[in-house]
Amino acid sequence: MKDTIEKIAQLLPDGLSETGLEEVRSIVEGAIQEGIAKEVKLLETKVSGFLRSKINELKNVARQELEAEDEVLRGYQIYETIRALVAQEVESKDVDSVVSEQQKTIDELQESVEQLNFKLKNTLHENSMLTDKVESLNEANAQLTENAKLPFKSSEAAVVITNETDSSRPSAEAANNIFLTEDVIKLSK
Repeated sequence: MKDTIEKIAQLLPDGLSETGLEEVRSIVEGAIQEGIAKEVKLLETKVSGFLRSKINELKNVARQELEAEDEVLRGYQIYETIRALVAQEVESKDVDSVVSEQQKTIDELQESVEQLNFKLKNTLHENSMLTDKVESLNEANAQLTENAKLPFKSSEAAVVITNETDSSRPSAEAANNIFLTEDVIKLSK
């Protein structure tokens, strides 16, 4: 780089002083340093990007090799696959069980509704029969009320009471002695 600066100094006119040359040299050197810094920064960015891509590629290759060779990792992957399948199966079984429970509840409710409809039908039938009975009883009551207004005619006969003694009644002697019957008393007289 000093060679380049000296070549530039030789191309300058001869009338420049040492300090002038020193100033031109420092300006040129600053411009060169600035250009170098930009180029270094650009190269660092490019190298960093290149290294990142290569590191990612190396990671992928290393992961693939590890997955292919490591039994524990392969077992874990198989476990995760089985777990996902079982989770789907359990979820579908859960859905099926919920649906079957809901269907069972619906069937029970439909049976209950049918029983209630049957009871309601029977109750309505009984109600109509009772209504007919009430109407016939009201008619009979009205007829009896009309009959009650008519004068009373008794169909029974009266019993006549007399002072005559009845021979069929036991005597006072027979009442006192249990061994004496009416027939024995009649024979003794």
